[in-house]
Amino acid sequence: MRVIVLKIFFCLLLMLSIVSIKGQGIKDIRINEILVKNDSNCIDQYGVRSGWFELFNTGYSTADVGGCFVTNDIYNPTKYRIPKGDPRTKMASRTYSLFYAYNSVDRGIFHVNFSLDEIGFLALFDQSGRILIDSVSYDVTAQRNDVSFGKMENIPLEKAIWEYIEEPTPNAINYTTVEKTRAEKYAETDRYGIIITITTMAIVFTVLLLLAIIFINTGKYFKRKTPSRKQKKEIQSVQNTQETLNTDGLELAAIATALHLYFDDQHEVEQTGFWLNRSLNQQTPWAAKHILFKKSPRRKK
Repeated sequence: MRVIVLKIFFCLLLMLSIVSIKGQGIKDIRINEILVKNDSNCIDQYGVRSGWFELFNTGYSTADVGGCFVTNDIYNPTKYRIPKGDPRTKMASRTYSLFYAYNSVDRGIFHVNFSLDEIGFLALFDQSGRILIDSVSYDVTAQRNDVSFGKMENIPLEKAIWEYIEEPTPNAINYTTVEKTRAEKYAETDRYGIIITITTMAIVFTVLLLLAIIFINTGKYFKRKTPSRKQKKEIQSVQNTQETLNTDGLELAAIATALHLYFDDQHEVEQTGFWLNRSLNQQTPWAAKHILFKKSPRRKK
């Protein structure tokens, strides 16, 4: 029973994690650019030039906008529901999706049921239709032909501002201004390259100086720790002398003790002795076992 409960708990936890990840992906979708008056800009697959708006996935994971809602009326957040199940609604990281707005829903999922020149408002809601993900308001009367209204992507999202774009950029980055590279900026301030040359040489020599100081100090440190040949010979000589003294010390002590006892007449003189006489019987007891034999005992009568 406990195992079943744990399995159910982990399944619920996994489902919540998946829903959280998916929700987080949807929250990364932003309205990026709109074109209200399309006179000579891009056309759809039916050959119609109409107003359009662009969604951009600002996150770094795939987000599916299927099931989300787009509307031009804040009081009707579920005006157009983006159909689910189409792989084209899955927006990869940093990609765009283009929707045409001329109130024609019978021409595919990327054709919404409203126009952009009616109210001057556009919003994106999540799959519940209650949580606002992104929105933009604009002045319909200020819109010009083939001039879009877009978010400057070189600015952080929380500080992004909307500007008019003279050359609309559907399915592409809005900020098209060419910025000067660092090399070009250096070229303007240092025309002949004198400053950059001096700076580079100073950095190189400083690094070489630091490396030299490190290597010299490291060598001195290890030199102090490692004995020279002369020191090694002296250490070996001392070790040999100590070994010799340790070896000869016992012998010298024994000799000194014997001499001390001899000259002080404190040693004992043995008065007895023993001699080895040659046996008449050249045979050893082992070779002549009969020597060890006893005579047969006499029987008592």
